[in-house]
Amino acid sequence: MFSANKLTWLALLSVTPACAFSAHAQEFAVPASARTTIISETNAYRAASGLAPLRESAGATQAAQRYARYLALNNKTGHRADGRSPAERVRAAGVRYCKFRGENWHQSWTRPNRATVEAAMAKAMRFWKGSPGHERALRSASTEIGVGVAGAKHGNQWYYVSVQMFVDTSCLRDPPEKPLPPPPDRNPARQATP
Repeated sequence: MFSANKLTWLALLSVTPACAFSAHAQEFAVPASARTTIISETNAYRAASGLAPLRESAGATQAAQRYARYLALNNKTGHRADGRSPAERVRAAGVRYCKFRGENWHQSWTRPNRATVEAAMAKAMRFWKGSPGHERALRSASTEIGVGVAGAKHGNQWYYVSVQMFVDTSCLRDPPEKPLPPPPDRNPARQATP
């Protein structure tokens, strides 16, 4: 039988390895131009396929940024590394959508020197375009995109993590209003006389 003190130490030991790695990570600033580049490149790719451009969703960008930062700082990979699905993360950010169309993420690292933002974003776009599942998300029937980019240094390795979230909000748009007919003229003085 374990005492309360032994259980506390076991709990601390089981948590410590996961936290130890992220505690040594050094986050570095990634300029907003990284996000803009990914959105522009995605829309250029869609235009070449005859698809409409995507609008940036502030909520989906918030979800993508949080997840990119989580992956970068914790050196994690995958679509469920934080225990939630991509759609759950987007909903948690308050995004209303008709259909969640997909999430793309990409991680790259260099050592001992950090890659330029331009090189890291180009690498992510090349990967997504060349991977059938990720490329489907790029060409999906989405109307909005969210993008997050984060950077962290682990030891002598510099990591960039890029995340795209694709949502379709077309069913949420209000139909165009039909003009109302003019009200009937109720002033008898203005009515025509026979």
